[in-house]
Amino acid sequence: MTATNPIDRMYDAFATGDVDTIRACFTPDARVWHSFDGDAQDVATAAQAWEALFAHSQERTVGDIRRQATADGFVQQHMFALRLPSGERKAWAVCIVVRIENGLIARLDEYIDRAGALPVGEGTLATPGF
Repeated sequence: MTATNPIDRMYDAFATGDVDTIRACFTPDARVWHSFDGDAQDVATAAQAWEALFAHSQERTVGDIRRQATADGFVQQHMFALRLPSGERKAWAVCIVVRIENGLIARLDEYIDRAGALPVGEGTLATPGF
């Protein structure tokens, strides 16, 4: 990942639970859409969900990243993994479609099957440190 790419900065901040840095990766009028509920949220509303996620997980990481450029951003597939307070680790396959404006995320469409959580054994996710 590169620190200059806003999606990389966003996921680096996910790892540490830094909501302010995540919010700074988006344009003021950005929308975050989820396939699981069809809702296109503003960043302030999305930030509430991120804070809840951080409160209920100890570690978060992204691995197995595959990214393809588009005319105005990119499409990315990856595995998103987290460690629950119980110590259990889970991962989800995720696809995001990202539109970039002036170096920031203007729209992020997230496709994730939240019912499709995969158990993650020690050392099975191709992500450093997880």
